[in-house]
Amino acid sequence: MNFFDFYTELAKYAVAFALILVRVGFFVAFLPILGSRLIPLQVKAALVLVLSLVFTPIWVGRVIMPASPWEFCLLALNEAALGVSLVFLVRLIFTGVQFGGQLLGFQMGFGVANVLDPATGLQAPVLSQFAYLIALLLFLVLDLHHYFLLALGESLKLLPPATLKTPVEVFKVLVLKGKEIFVLGIKIMAPAMAILFLIQIAMGIVARFVPQINILIVSFPLTIAVGLFFFGLTLQIFSMVLAPSWREAVGFVPQIIKAFGK
Repeated sequence: MNFFDFYTELAKYAVAFALILVRVGFFVAFLPILGSRLIPLQVKAALVLVLSLVFTPIWVGRVIMPASPWEFCLLALNEAALGVSLVFLVRLIFTGVQFGGQLLGFQMGFGVANVLDPATGLQAPVLSQFAYLIALLLFLVLDLHHYFLLALGESLKLLPPATLKTPVEVFKVLVLKGKEIFVLGIKIMAPAMAILFLIQIAMGIVARFVPQINILIVSFPLTIAVGLFFFGLTLQIFSMVLAPSWREAVGFVPQIIKAFGK
């Protein structure tokens, strides 16, 4: 092997490694648990690096060298889009759960009662964070994190780097799925929110006909107590409400892989 052949092989290896690194990196960054700040950055970087090094030798011979840096950037964007698309619906589900907890928390009077979310490093309402942790526990119990890791491996098996298409239809579907954040959040917390709404109406009627009662002092602890009670009851239906969303997210993965390979 002369120097030119060695340089060509080295360039192919570098391109394949960089593109796989982008796909795996964006996948890990958006996957629940692995993408959270609970996992040290060094651990995530090591995981991405090891996975990329493992898969790179498989596809070095099939990599088509980009003609220019701009073409390489476009290829990298496609890799990033695939990595994000594989777990985008899962991310939406968790966001919907947090949104529902936030709505219920505001209705209970917890609008300013925030805690630090270790997954994002931001302030989050108490009930929102608790609902997120319950959904995360279900995600682990159902072994869905392993499924999506296998889906990443399947995408690397079926779709070599530098061969991805740009499926505009998939992006449109993912954007339209964004509305399900609100639907899912309201669907989970609807029973507790409805009860609290009725209690607030009843408190308003009492305040109207019995003005001697300090309704503000009475309603605040009552709202919190009833809200927490029905929130606890809501936890029993978490798995039933989330099951269709999990199935949809899992079923959408093969469609995404197929769309990027057309």
